[in-house]
Amino acid sequence: MPGLVLAAALAVGSYWLATLPGLKVVGPLTVALLVGIALRSVMGMPSVLVEGTRYSARTVLRLGIVLMGARLDFALVAKVGPRVLLLALAVIVGGILGIRWVTRRFGVPEKLGTLLAVGTSICGASAVVAASSVTRAEEEDTTLAVGLCGILGTMGVLFYVFVGPLLGLTTAQLAILSGATLHEVAQVMAAAFTWGTAAGDLGTLVKLTRVVLLAPALVVLGLMSGAGGKVRYSWKEPPIPWFVLGFIAVGVLGSVGVVPAAGKAALSTASVFLMVMAMGAMGMGTHISMLRRAGMRVVYAGLVGFAGLALSAWGLIRLLSIQ
Repeated sequence: MPGLVLAAALAVGSYWLATLPGLKVVGPLTVALLVGIALRSVMGMPSVLVEGTRYSARTVLRLGIVLMGARLDFALVAKVGPRVLLLALAVIVGGILGIRWVTRRFGVPEKLGTLLAVGTSICGASAVVAASSVTRAEEEDTTLAVGLCGILGTMGVLFYVFVGPLLGLTTAQLAILSGATLHEVAQVMAAAFTWGTAAGDLGTLVKLTRVVLLAPALVVLGLMSGAGGKVRYSWKEPPIPWFVLGFIAVGVLGSVGVVPAAGKAALSTASVFLMVMAMGAMGMGTHISMLRRAGMRVVYAGLVGFAGLALSAWGLIRLLSIQ
């Protein structure tokens, strides 16, 4: 109980901090992670908190992922049009494969590289924490990937806002580029709405399409995450984890209207709160020396991967004449 109470308190505090101008673009998940790390460096990890924080970082996290299905709306795929959908698919598939290749070249550990690739290609911290459970990644890897996605996404917002007009794209194309490549929904909105309401709405729609595609991506990761590359079939550990199936089920129920709009909003809010709790708990379980051990190679790999993703999306938007 003490660890759960602390994780909940960290979540509440992180929500408030994430409303501040400098932190709003980062989002509460990354803020909670950073607050947890800072608190751990000040007070250490008392034994009375270990069980509760571990429970938050694992079981509470998975419950949050299930409820995150309320954010899905599979009807969005039909709204964006075939070329934008093709762009989103290319960004996700090409991004995951390409960034994994980049991280291998920089000597980044396998699972950490996978988390960076998924987070950069789909939806930042939410994708990282979902993929971390599917791939059975270590909490240290999840911590690094979430923090790096927050930093890179913020850098991307600043780049698009200040350099975007020089990229030879229309306002609508800039919005699509932001929605197709930035990590978090808040980051897309921060960038795209600077070019007007219509651009903001378009960028957000493209971004939410990528969020919807997290569901099939998790299924594929689940099928590929067995030991030695082999799928493990059992009732306790199916090839696709139960919480991923729950995530998809909640998304389907919401998309077909079984869950009303008010219910979807409540479930979405609850999912974010639970995941923020989990991130705060992960931060409490992270020793600052772990960040030093990771080295700058992880930062360089993430930066090169994100730059490559953005450049590829820019080329596809021009090649396909997406408006």
